[in-house]
Amino acid sequence: MIARARALLLVHSALRPVMTSRTTPPVAKRVPHMVKFGRVEGENRGPQPMDTIEVMDDLFWLRDDTRQNEEVLQHLREENAYTQGRTAHLVAFRTALYDEMLGHVKEDDDTFPHPRADGYKYWSRTIKGASFRQYLRRPRGGEAEELLLDVNVAATEPFFSSNAGWSAAQCDVQEVKPSPSGALLAYSIDGSGYETYAIRLKDLRTGEEWEETLRETDGSIAWTSDETLFYVKMDSAHRPFQVWRHALGTSQEADVLVYEDADELFNVGCGTSRDGSLLLIESESKETSEVRFVPTAAPTATPTVVRPRQFGVRYDVDSHAPSRSLFLTSNADGKVNRQLLVASLDSPADWQPVAAEGAPVLAHSETRSLDGVSAFSDFLVVSGREDGFTQLWVVSLAAATHPPQALAAAYRLSFDAESFTAHESGNLLFDPAGKLRLEYTSMVSPKALLEFDLAARTFRTLKVQPVPAYDAALYETARIEVGARDGTAIPVTLLWRRDAASTAGDAPAPLHLYGYGSYGVCIDPSFSSTRLALVDRGVVFAIAHVRGGGEMGHHAWYEKAGKYLTKRNTFHDFVDCAHALLERKIARAGALTCEGRSAGGLLVGNVVNLAPQLFKAAVAGVPFVDLMVTMCDPSIPLTTEEWEEWGNPNEERYHDYMMSYSPINNVQEGVDYPAMLIVSGLNDPRVAFWEPTKWAQVLRSKVNNGEDILLKMDLDAGHFSAADRYRYLRELAFDYAWLLDQYGMVDTSQNKSS
Repeated sequence: MIARARALLLVHSALRPVMTSRTTPPVAKRVPHMVKFGRVEGENRGPQPMDTIEVMDDLFWLRDDTRQNEEVLQHLREENAYTQGRTAHLVAFRTALYDEMLGHVKEDDDTFPHPRADGYKYWSRTIKGASFRQYLRRPRGGEAEELLLDVNVAATEPFFSSNAGWSAAQCDVQEVKPSPSGALLAYSIDGSGYETYAIRLKDLRTGEEWEETLRETDGSIAWTSDETLFYVKMDSAHRPFQVWRHALGTSQEADVLVYEDADELFNVGCGTSRDGSLLLIESESKETSEVRFVPTAAPTATPTVVRPRQFGVRYDVDSHAPSRSLFLTSNADGKVNRQLLVASLDSPADWQPVAAEGAPVLAHSETRSLDGVSAFSDFLVVSGREDGFTQLWVVSLAAATHPPQALAAAYRLSFDAESFTAHESGNLLFDPAGKLRLEYTSMVSPKALLEFDLAARTFRTLKVQPVPAYDAALYETARIEVGARDGTAIPVTLLWRRDAASTAGDAPAPLHLYGYGSYGVCIDPSFSSTRLALVDRGVVFAIAHVRGGGEMGHHAWYEKAGKYLTKRNTFHDFVDCAHALLERKIARAGALTCEGRSAGGLLVGNVVNLAPQLFKAAVAGVPFVDLMVTMCDPSIPLTTEEWEEWGNPNEERYHDYMMSYSPINNVQEGVDYPAMLIVSGLNDPRVAFWEPTKWAQVLRSKVNNGEDILLKMDLDAGHFSAADRYRYLRELAFDYAWLLDQYGMVDTSQNKSS
């Protein structure tokens, strides 16, 4: 599955330090500019554009695709100076918060080694004082370590650091992939924050870094059996759209185009099947998917389509070479949720249910949502959702014949906790000898790597994420339901410290409500040591699982009730959750705050417009708030593909509805708004920096308390904040110090500038 949206979740952006501060917010000039919606000659405005209409946007000049306009940059510096001035009293406190957060991190740590078919075990390591990871391996029967890649070194190598726009703090390594034989290493790296990756190659036999570099890629890497390398390039709107084949020892100019998707609604990705027999080329839109395959033993073969795309039909594929089969999950044939299917490699479009004794295994269900399937030598693992949480099902396979037969009905892995998240992790072998590795976490349980024995049906703990100075017995979590205005039950996850807060309704507490609610993405319960900075001070941390996410099923929660012309359910659900938490005396009036980032910033932007007096303060991270101007322009990254998420404002049937919830277009005038901390990154390709910059100006010009609207703009970062783990904690300490100050919880003995 190609993961590409206005996300990552629960990550924070940064403020680049500046030397000066100011006491008044900057006021941007207004320059009349008309934005055109509907039909525009020479532009892709969708299949059914309406007659052209024009809307005034006198802050349009803040858009700068080059990120080099000095007038725009100076305005951003002034915004940072104002934010610095308004938060100068928190300098010592946020330093204390940083130290506290760092105290919950085991700085020297190794991940658990995972065996691979090349005879090695692979893992990564963090070292105290070092910002980035090292990647290592050792022989499966030995202890001699081999350093494959030290990102701390790569971040400062002249080869990269001499590139314009490179920042060591933003150094992001997306993939580290040894070749099938283990002789070579390919890794993808970006230091701009713009998510444009270079792929580098290293000979692990000699330790030599090769000169050849593959540029302008999306970071994905796939090897075939003969160590041919496949990768993906992006178009001018940052859309992954081409798969290329690279022969080692040649220049990128000699590479061969394997596949191009000309449909601007679709993103392209590539990878290898778990058994290593197929290169899989995926094309996905928000509604439809299509997969092609190339045998890894014949990398120059023409890709074969599994089944041609059909609007609304989504499917994923894994291969099972021993039976010459493809296993799939799909919603084909009009199903609202996916079912488990199988096809012959020779007739890939002929899909049949996987059966055990003649009965379908994991057949279609309106209450169970399947997401994908992984094929191992003698069993399948199917991931999905049921009862509101992630689930894993195991299907044991009979002998390698086609069609493969399941030995028995699928069984679901069970866990003791009522609220949890579990997913497959670290399984690098096609034949893992009846063992399955998975990752497990909850709001109070640090991430654990478990091994499930299929024969005994028992778990063994391989590693638990170490969290210094943490006692799980001090904390409690619960999942409650609250009624939305249309009667729908909305789940809310709560986390609190037993001796500092209560959710029994007898002692309302400060409460921080987090939400997202787009793309069918789920905010599942997981452990975060940084949340302890809030929870240890008596703040209840809550997640509203609003519609638009997929927590209660992809169809019911997202397709049917949280996108297109039902999108406002997302915002109403969040407001209704907040009201319910106050009514149940879990949250205290005047001490209720909210947060969302990216598309979750769209959520925050709406709820402060809908109920400006409901929240004391709001944090909006890289917020998608200029919905109309962004979604009408096909040159902006993500725009065309997201016409299948929000709708296309160039079409009459969507224009007015989208305008009704575009945050920047619906700010109330002459009322008090929550204090707001808006965070963004100059190099963000997913939510361009000018959106939150314009929004801050509109808010200040209309609300009564405009001086309480702060914008902090990281002049180095992209969408996902700093990759440097220490800088990330400092940024988060900035945000949490501001938030705790809004609650009145700042320690006055530390409340001095330094």
